[in-house]
Amino acid sequence: MPVCLTLHTMQTRQVNVANSLGLHARLAAQVVHLASRFRCSVSLAFNGRTANARNVLAVMLLAASVGSTIWIEASGPDEAEALDALSSLLEHRS
Repeated sequence: MPVCLTLHTMQTRQVNVANSLGLHARLAAQVVHLASRFRCSVSLAFNGRTANARNVLAVMLLAASVGSTIWIEASGPDEAEALDALSSLLEHRS
């Protein structure tokens, strides 16, 4: 019997950090809270470093300032929704 394998690649999206304080503690906590709502795995990449989006310390250590371009990477069943939600959060000016 033949074996059927489904290869799934992760989705990525490039966003600019719009918050005037950059990716500070409160925004990092919001990212973690939002990322935790999804079943897919989510990470953020900036300046050669990658952080698990469910780890507040890892997200803060990216040290992305206002205007920085970061990548959101998601892989799993609800990755498109996760990318939309996190992009919206990070690109929102507050």
